[in-house]
Amino acid sequence: MKLLDGITIIDFTRLLPGPVATHLLAQMGAKVIKIESPKRMDYVRMSGMQVDGASILFHQLNHNKVLKTIDYNKEEGRREVLELIQNADALIEQFRPGAMAAWGLGYKDVKKINPKLVYVSLTGYGQNNDYSNEAGHDFNYLAYAGIMSLLKDENGKPIVPETQFADIGGAYMALIAMQAALLAAARTGKGRFIDVSLTDAMTPFLTIPFALDQGGLDYRKFNILNGKTTVNYTAYECADGKCLSVAAMEIKFWNNLCAALGKLEWQRNNPMELFTTVFPKKEVEDFFKTKPRDEWVTILKGKDVCVAPILELEELEDSHYHKNKGTFEPFKTPEGSVLKSIQLPFKSKNN
Repeated sequence: MKLLDGITIIDFTRLLPGPVATHLLAQMGAKVIKIESPKRMDYVRMSGMQVDGASILFHQLNHNKVLKTIDYNKEEGRREVLELIQNADALIEQFRPGAMAAWGLGYKDVKKINPKLVYVSLTGYGQNNDYSNEAGHDFNYLAYAGIMSLLKDENGKPIVPETQFADIGGAYMALIAMQAALLAAARTGKGRFIDVSLTDAMTPFLTIPFALDQGGLDYRKFNILNGKTTVNYTAYECADGKCLSVAAMEIKFWNNLCAALGKLEWQRNNPMELFTTVFPKKEVEDFFKTKPRDEWVTILKGKDVCVAPILELEELEDSHYHKNKGTFEPFKTPEGSVLKSIQLPFKSKNN
């Protein structure tokens, strides 16, 4: 996909958020030049199983970039970096506020040589506030954003996610902001500085609970999408221990599901009748435990019921959905080893 063909991006990011953003940009056709200092190489290189001198994760996130190791603390290296920046469309960095400026590579420094440059700084808490220089990681950002208040077990204890929502969500926010600024630069001839906070990137995920709270309703009781409040939007365990996601939010989908299951007595006319306080949820739980997950999937396929299997990570590559979509695509390392990466999550046509 060549949507960003002709766009050059200088990448000073490490770990997960920035590298995910620039990987996506490279997948869209941008030329991404990843710069690492020999004094501060990307930690992900050493994270996990090593293949051809770097981790699989490093290869997955960086195989489609131009990789350069430049000591920009030295004058010769700094000049080399500035020459690359002078001919670039955008730059993204992921250091603490002030670090790039200390190396003579801050926005005020580089806009003198490239006034059209879009400069994205991606940090945990953003620039120029009381939290800017606080250390943090994904879990901390979720905590400050209020997301962890929504991820709790039955005893009210926060559940630490097994994936990095803030890092990945922040990557998408950085990508959106950068592309918007690139459009503005193309229109006006002027670049700009973009301040992206990983914590702030999470706040749109509060939309429904925040709206409930603003209306004086307890989101713990009235959020029908939390998997706990209603019988028609939750997970059900099956006979083989695997689970189904049931998201029959609208009453028509729930009634379709009841018909497909041969349980017409479960049908209702009002969504309020599907709250667990009034509906016998245990009957539904016991019923789904009578057959294996994939048998239920076959029975319910094409019945317009908003039901899907909860796939385990180990099942993804062999699942019909991901094979059909081509989610995982092979690539080669510079040394020739074949690994797999995740394809761009959208498709584009020009006809």
